[in-house]
Amino acid sequence: MKLKSCILLLIICLVTISACAPLVGTLKVDVMEPGDESGEQVAPTSLETEQVEAPLTHLGTIQGKLCYPSEFIPAMTVYFQNQGKGDLTQVPIAEGQSAYSVELPPGDYIAFAYTHGSALGGMYSEAVACGLSADCNDHSPRPFEVVAEQITHGIDLCDWSAQDQVPLSPYASLQPGPYQVVAGLVYSDLSANETWRINQNGFPEKIYSQAGGLPSPDRTKLLLERDDDLWIADLTADVEANLTGKNQRLEADGQWWPANPDKIVFSSIDAEQGWGMSAGQPTVMSLDGSNYQALTDTSSFWGPAPSPDGDTIAFDSGEAAWLYHLNSGVLEQFDTAGQGLESPADLKIGSPSWSPDGKEIAWWAGASFGGGPFQMGLVVFELEGKTARFLHQYHPQSGSGGWLPPAQWSPDGQWLAFTTRGESRTPELWIVRRDGGEALALGAGALPLWSPDSQQLIYLTYDPTGNFASMSMVNRQTWQPLALDLPPASQPVAWLDW
Repeated sequence: MKLKSCILLLIICLVTISACAPLVGTLKVDVMEPGDESGEQVAPTSLETEQVEAPLTHLGTIQGKLCYPSEFIPAMTVYFQNQGKGDLTQVPIAEGQSAYSVELPPGDYIAFAYTHGSALGGMYSEAVACGLSADCNDHSPRPFEVVAEQITHGIDLCDWSAQDQVPLSPYASLQPGPYQVVAGLVYSDLSANETWRINQNGFPEKIYSQAGGLPSPDRTKLLLERDDDLWIADLTADVEANLTGKNQRLEADGQWWPANPDKIVFSSIDAEQGWGMSAGQPTVMSLDGSNYQALTDTSSFWGPAPSPDGDTIAFDSGEAAWLYHLNSGVLEQFDTAGQGLESPADLKIGSPSWSPDGKEIAWWAGASFGGGPFQMGLVVFELEGKTARFLHQYHPQSGSGGWLPPAQWSPDGQWLAFTTRGESRTPELWIVRRDGGEALALGAGALPLWSPDSQQLIYLTYDPTGNFASMSMVNRQTWQPLALDLPPASQPVAWLDW
């Protein structure tokens, strides 16, 4: 089915920072006391360090405003980084202070700030110089020149809207961030309609101003869904393009194909027909917008699954399993009976997922196996050996409704995580070994996502009323859940070495 976003209610947790970066250079700081509305500057107080770069008379003066997206300005530290030498000068800012004046050695600089006790950063950016209007979309740091014995005005630290563009906090190099355990996690903040990631230092960074952005394998692009079209945003050039707007169809649930990087796969449906309860037809196209091809005329239970071989796409259509071979254009029905699965007349099969090595494929199958009552089961087919094994079976409760999402293989191919519906009162999350030797129920949960090293699993949990409650994680060493205090309305998207 076409995936829909769920709104979560969490509490934003700000990051505590306890380290301090050293002062470098000679500077004077003009501190405007909180509540001072005169705007007049106080005589600068000289603060000298051991490394004196130039005589006092050869310094330049930089002045500007301090802003913050709130009713008050918190205490913060402003950093001036010399782009030639790399020297970093820090200036403490008191709570409520609205302006600053600092003397620096001549050179080209950028200016940024971090509030005390958090990982929130602001800066003097191209957007500030542009006027911070709706048309000012460049949030990269704007270099400026310090000229000896001259005053430069308007270096205002007022752009707090692009956390991913702010230079890394000097604190981060001294102290790991609070989310280091999930470094590389990409998640959607649905309440703010933004895509974020956790950087390698454990701090959150905004990637894009739309939720649901799926990073490309090379981390340079995002695949987005907007107005029933698929878009690609180029993170290196800050541009985006509509891939499917010329087609009289609706598109959703796009996926990159790592083994065939010039293609994407997704679900689509004729615009006049509309989605309804349909998941649409499996579709493939090139990244330049050409070779748009719906693989069948019949809708699927769930979206298509591209194989690690770069050629085969698995999908369900008409309640049967199918394989499409891109290079030859051959479409063949997946022979469940020939692959060792009892296939009664009422067999329904869908939601495929390939093992990382492409030698096995898991499907959800529903039927009256053995002549008994209807069952749902997760089946893994070993393709070369033509064998099938059930990893999990249950009798769904009546009225549970909806087809099950594909199982998620761990990158090392040893475990599968999956969600069942109708087995308990809420969707239940399971982890099982690929050989069926060990299984573990994690309770009410959905949207499982493995870490790149296969050692951790992140997922959404449900509260007793059946609503999403929080994002949690388990480690394969203990399988003990750990709640993550990520921003409200967050959903996992991808987990990469990024």
